[in-house]
Amino acid sequence: MKRVIALFVAVVLCFSLSCTVFADEFVQSITDKGTPEIVPVEDEEGNPAIGFLSDDGQIIGYIYEDCLLITPVSQAKTSELIPGEAKELLLEVYEKLTNGSMSLPYEKYNANLDPAKMVIKDLFDVSWLCGEDSGYEDHPNHPELVAPLGVTVTITFDLGVSKNTDVYCMSYKNSAWNPVVSCVNNGDGTVTCVFEDFCPVSFSVGSGTVTPPSQTGDPSTPTLWIILMAVSVVALGAVLVLSRRKAVQ
Repeated sequence: MKRVIALFVAVVLCFSLSCTVFADEFVQSITDKGTPEIVPVEDEEGNPAIGFLSDDGQIIGYIYEDCLLITPVSQAKTSELIPGEAKELLLEVYEKLTNGSMSLPYEKYNANLDPAKMVIKDLFDVSWLCGEDSGYEDHPNHPELVAPLGVTVTITFDLGVSKNTDVYCMSYKNSAWNPVVSCVNNGDGTVTCVFEDFCPVSFSVGSGTVTPPSQTGDPSTPTLWIILMAVSVVALGAVLVLSRRKAVQ
């Protein structure tokens, strides 16, 4: 009997350890996530900035927190800051991705990527808040001047991804998703991206290292944990029945 109980405890312990690893890799539903954390940079005077602008590889300016707004899809309906058109577009994109009428063109990154094995880790809007009266209208930072001048925006996000995780970043403009100029996993949990536009943005990862998020429910209790708990209960029941039978004999 002691050997049977010891075996049961060992099995449960193995299940628990596997669940811990699983929980660490579990990606929460994008409807439950906040704004992806931005890693600030310093401008020429040592002030913190969200990111910097480049033209032909040369830094020509910086973007500050009061001018750029990043709104995750989870906050789109309640945010009072996101512009109306941007809110409508972000919610429209999310609905289409959810109901299957829209999909991300992963083949533009790699023809061998299987969409069924990809997970949208983050979905958010990037909007410019500084208008014509902000003093930026003649500066390359102004969004209307970025694309025509070929200026790009570089921002680093702390996504908490492992160094071996492939991260795919796309932006949505003119009714189409396209890969951003550059998306680099820095190996420390952060990802540096180079954008040409201010618009809806998605981060995706391969589901070989994460578990696809559910649209509803509590992401802290993944399905695998429930299954393993059920197996454990059944195993314990079998042990109790066996012990009772031996006691009767």
